[in-house]
Amino acid sequence: MLDEQKIDENLRQALSHIELAINTSITAGVESPSAQKLIGQKWEAFLGQFFEYARAKGKEQRVNLLGWISFPRIRH
Repeated sequence: MLDEQKIDENLRQALSHIELAINTSITAGVESPSAQKLIGQKWEAFLGQFFEYARAKGKEQRVNLLGWISFPRIRH
């Protein structure tokens, strides 16, 4: 499998897991509004870990992966 295909497959799998986490988070937050703050903290921790890992791995390899992404072009 080419690296490009591996990247595509890993990103598809990651997105699938993130979609499940989002759905579970929303359901839990709607069912228990008192849990919303804790759920938000879990997402903050996850996103912090994601960006920190991307920065650290990039620094280790002397590349800026996040610099390869045009954040203004990200659409919903």
